[in-house]
Amino acid sequence: MKAITNQLIVSFDYKKIDSSYDFYAITTSGKYIPYGAKCLDNKEGKVRFESIAFENGKTLYSMAGKGAVSLFDIVNGLDDDTLSVKKVDPKDIPDYMLFRLFLFSLNNFTNESLSFNNLTGKFYISQPGWMKRNGLTFTAISISIDKDMTISLEGVTFAKCSMFKDKKAIKDYPRYVFANKNYSLKRVFEANDDDTYVKKGVYNKKADIPFFALGKNEIKSTKVYFLYHVLDLLLHRFGDVLAFEYQSVCIAQTIGVEKDKDFMRYALEEAKELNFNFVNFVVGAEYEEEFSDLVGKFGELARIEGAVADSIDEKCANIVLIHNSDYYEQQHLKDPHSLLKCSAVSQCITVEDSASRIIADNKAIIDTIIKEIVIKNDIIKTKKISLDKWASYGFDIDWIFGKEHEGRHYFMIVHPDGSFDLYNKPDGLRAWDIDILNECSDCLTDNKGKDVTVIATCDGDINVLTKTNRYPLPSKQILELDFISRSKDSRDKYLAGVVDINFYEEDKESYCSVGIKGSGMNTKIIRAPHLYKVDVVDGNNIIGKILSSMSVTFVKYKSFTVLPYPVKYLNEYIALGAGIFQ
Repeated sequence: MKAITNQLIVSFDYKKIDSSYDFYAITTSGKYIPYGAKCLDNKEGKVRFESIAFENGKTLYSMAGKGAVSLFDIVNGLDDDTLSVKKVDPKDIPDYMLFRLFLFSLNNFTNESLSFNNLTGKFYISQPGWMKRNGLTFTAISISIDKDMTISLEGVTFAKCSMFKDKKAIKDYPRYVFANKNYSLKRVFEANDDDTYVKKGVYNKKADIPFFALGKNEIKSTKVYFLYHVLDLLLHRFGDVLAFEYQSVCIAQTIGVEKDKDFMRYALEEAKELNFNFVNFVVGAEYEEEFSDLVGKFGELARIEGAVADSIDEKCANIVLIHNSDYYEQQHLKDPHSLLKCSAVSQCITVEDSASRIIADNKAIIDTIIKEIVIKNDIIKTKKISLDKWASYGFDIDWIFGKEHEGRHYFMIVHPDGSFDLYNKPDGLRAWDIDILNECSDCLTDNKGKDVTVIATCDGDINVLTKTNRYPLPSKQILELDFISRSKDSRDKYLAGVVDINFYEEDKESYCSVGIKGSGMNTKIIRAPHLYKVDVVDGNNIIGKILSSMSVTFVKYKSFTVLPYPVKYLNEYIALGAGIFQ
């Protein structure tokens, strides 16, 4: 079985392209090209490009109809001595940049519900339904193609300038106003803060566009829908000069059974043995009632009682009410989270993201918080996995998990009975006392600056997992169905790779990915299931043996974990401030 992905195989008819379009490269002698793509955004200027796209901060490419602009007008339009312009042959433009230029040229497309915008060298899709009722923020999708020819889609937020008290924070941000009722945008260089928007999020205003949804009425508000829709438009408009197909990858192994169905029972059993301490770090009386309700809900829904105090107690499990980090950043206040004691078991509940949902009787959020508390207690105090029966995997050897963070190497060694040891030290400071850790540490050093995970065994097998930009896509046919079945046959036909845990082997390369559970699957798939590339450094490919440790839901509530779940423990160890465990 194969899964189609967001990676494209692209071909161009350069002769036809050259006969219809002119291309220009604009570079700077400075650190970056200032003001974004002002030459495109200034609609009143003489130069009217079809599209413009940045290769990096110092170079951008532009596309115009054949003979539509002159080099002289471009230079005058830029009005910047640090910029230089030259005409380029389409064959000399990197394939991904050439494809990006054609993609971004759809900016003049509009209908009753959608508008496409090529602004400051980026491409955004917006629609009226994504505007918040108060008109202060709206959501859009940024779409592009990367160097490896993978299509990327990202939800972004635009906010009114009047929302930002600190004007210095948005001083250099390009500003936009709506050009029509379809939420088509245009850049402005002088405008009132009440009328203009910048592409910048504000606290509690996150872009929330799901990767995919199974509901017929929801599909057209997902990233997958827009990916197919936009690429169909591109092919319709430029099918005479370019062609593409979706790359696929072979699925060698699939796991779709949840392993840890009893994890909440394990978590509650552990939590009952802890003393809880509730702390309110939200300044002022505004949220005192919510804090009281919060404490009450833990007693009502989880049968967890505890003391209320003004400070953290290292002998207890601490539940802390706090604002989210965006709030403190926007208000230029010290984030109390940074003051939490690393040696104390503490879990923060943010006013903006979680508190109201708990008060509204959301037991799922409380279950997640209890799970997080137990994991932290395992790390700080017990040094044994409590939420799962690790011994049930039947491993007779130690497994090793490693990551690098800010110049330090961190490792977790899990023994067959589920007990574990944690290690960390600065890279290159001294040799490890355990030989296999020296080899694993060398892998992290070789991948310095990259977000990689080392997975190894004490037998000497060492693999490195690296997240890629590739992810499986639902079949395009699913968008045309009147009814979407969730049967196994339907999932295999339309959602291969998107659901369940998958191991891929193709062309001497291997990958793994984790989608949502196929059995009893949710209606929404919030995030794309990215492929992780497996590189065998020493010994054998061991990822297939550890796949079942991803079939747990206590890392991501009601969803399989993305990596073997000990990596969750390792990440928490890093976040807690691992220096205290030396």
